[in-house]
Amino acid sequence: MRIWRFREFGDLVNMKLDDVPNPKPAADEVLIRLKFASLNPADRGLVEGRYPGAGELPLTVGRDGSGIVEQAGVDSGFSEGDSVIILRSEIGITRQGTLAELIAAPARSVAPLPEGWTFEEGAAAPLVYLTAWKALFFQGGLESGNNVLVTGASGGVGIAAIQLAKAAGARVVALSRDADKRDKLKELGADAAVDSGADDMEAQIKDAFGGEGTDIIVENLGGPFIQSGINVSNLHGRIMIIGLLAGQRIEAQLGQLLFKQVRIEGVHVGKLTPPQAQAGWTEIVEMLGSAKGRPLIDRIFPMEEVQEAFAHLSGGHLGKILVAVGG
Repeated sequence: MRIWRFREFGDLVNMKLDDVPNPKPAADEVLIRLKFASLNPADRGLVEGRYPGAGELPLTVGRDGSGIVEQAGVDSGFSEGDSVIILRSEIGITRQGTLAELIAAPARSVAPLPEGWTFEEGAAAPLVYLTAWKALFFQGGLESGNNVLVTGASGGVGIAAIQLAKAAGARVVALSRDADKRDKLKELGADAAVDSGADDMEAQIKDAFGGEGTDIIVENLGGPFIQSGINVSNLHGRIMIIGLLAGQRIEAQLGQLLFKQVRIEGVHVGKLTPPQAQAGWTEIVEMLGSAKGRPLIDRIFPMEEVQEAFAHLSGGHLGKILVAVGG
């Protein structure tokens, strides 16, 4: 089978398309012939040596994927021919990832492709929607009527957060520097979209919430946006950090943090146990079904163009980037 692997950490050019023997599933695993894999910024970070806990080299990245069960272990609970997706797991971190034609995956981290979903949608959704779900519900305690701010909202997790928060009855404001993307984010469900580069950004956010502040912030940016988040937070506001695109260091006014009793918390989807991920995914599919929401796909690249796909990931995309690993 064909598989993208790298043998040393560093530049993405270290990734090479290899031909290796087909993997064999254990009793509690399934062998999946993958159709699509999706890329995440963390995949790049792992190749470059910036992601902790990577497995032994050579290694293949790719944490999301969809395909058909080709062989099912006797204890897997799946059958040959099942259409499936891969949830959050050690795949693409400590064991071979989804940028491959075949993968042996633990059954505990595999779920059926939701009814009515395409394989493209199934590959695009798991990691970003589970991250958004963990930030909003598992850790954030979102309730209907809450105000939710999503920073860096045009990425996969940002769009997922908008859709899930709206499905739960929240008011949502999205941040993006790009005017066209702001229009699209409103089409996807955001009640308002604000320019994250505007001098009066904080005032615009409060205006968008009718003069109120935010209850939950899904924070993709970090850096100076943490203080802005504190400024626009309500009493007992929660800032859920899922990304650090604007920087890893912050300077915060602790007085505001104290008197507003704002909670700043990191969100790491990898800390979900397989049962928690399965339960979260069930909730996600139900919410998206009720709200008629689906993942937004920006572009699909062929298997041979993984390098180009990663280059596009670094650009101005809107939604998820997929690789057609199954041809």
